[in-house]
Amino acid sequence: MNMTLSRGRTAGFDTPTEGLGVEEWDRLAGDHLYATSGWLDFCVDDPGGRTLTGNVHARLPGGTAAVPVTAVWEENNGFYQWSRLLSQAGLTAAAPQGLLVGPRRGYQTNLLISDGLDRTEGASALLDELADLRRRAVADRLFDYGRADQLPCRAMFMNSTDVRALRAAGVRAEPVLCAADAWIRTEGEDWHGWMRTLPSKRRGELIRRDQRRFDSAGYHFSELPLSECYEEAARMSQGTQARYGQPADVAVLAESLRVQAEAMGDAARVLMCARKDGPPVGFLLFYRWGDATFLKGAGFHYDQLVDVAEYFNLVYYEPVRDALRHGRRWMHAGIASTDTKAMRGAEVRPLWMLDVFGDATDNDTIRAYNAAQLRELTESSTAVAKAVVEDEWLEFC
Repeated sequence: MNMTLSRGRTAGFDTPTEGLGVEEWDRLAGDHLYATSGWLDFCVDDPGGRTLTGNVHARLPGGTAAVPVTAVWEENNGFYQWSRLLSQAGLTAAAPQGLLVGPRRGYQTNLLISDGLDRTEGASALLDELADLRRRAVADRLFDYGRADQLPCRAMFMNSTDVRALRAAGVRAEPVLCAADAWIRTEGEDWHGWMRTLPSKRRGELIRRDQRRFDSAGYHFSELPLSECYEEAARMSQGTQARYGQPADVAVLAESLRVQAEAMGDAARVLMCARKDGPPVGFLLFYRWGDATFLKGAGFHYDQLVDVAEYFNLVYYEPVRDALRHGRRWMHAGIASTDTKAMRGAEVRPLWMLDVFGDATDNDTIRAYNAAQLRELTESSTAVAKAVVEDEWLEFC
């Protein structure tokens, strides 16, 4: 449990779904995997950092609005350290402790608003609840701040639709770009039908070449629940993290995967890749959820690979086939490696950080930073430039 203070000192942090209950919460979460009660339970117990996971919510005449909230004293995941992002963007610094609007894992934050409830109305009610939570957190001395207006409150990894709702509800600060998020459409009657949806002949040729090389090496896939293979997955994950300069303790990785398996049950699936009669050389952790397949993590024993596009076949092509077999319209490929994903048919959308109670002081600098990031992204490759969904970006650049 990631905390040093006893739970419940401030209402809102007794349980992740406090005040609504698991069933009502999950109805609101719907297809948003990283807002579900199971995922929030994982966030509570995932090792690393000192945090509490809770929520704010509001019942209105037209329905209910809710959003997860995390009290952060220490966060070990650099992507969730808002002070690091602000420094990178050349913006006014903020203390690293405070309230994170959203879960602390998954790189997705969604406002959960009932069908039929106006999104701006729901967002406005959530702002009121967040302001009240901030006041109570300071009054109950959860943080070492003398006044509520000193306590940072940042939404992170939020999509443009929800940013627009919060801005329309009164948030004054412009959003800061957190990351580029990749979604691959998985439409078509079968694999060949999906290949015909790719935006260029070159991409289809690239994929067919990758597949021919992979098939010739005699690889095959098997699927397991994460609960049955998290230790082996952790060993491969350690190899991948070390390869990219992020060394990690295999015991910590295994505990994180074990906690995730416990929280998510059989929904947490693992695709193992191996050659005939050989041990696994790679894994992909994924979820079939709503109308999408969500890719969550991968790892490899690199010294056992034979350089036949194992990564692309395991992490992209087979999950696309799986999504087509199960009638899912999207594959969420997540952040980072944007060019690789664009070359395999992804659409690229922004994820934002929003200073919920900030003023407009830095707005010009924020927009300039966002514009520079977008320009760098689109100039990185022709594939990325074509993949960027401009309507999701330009309003804040």
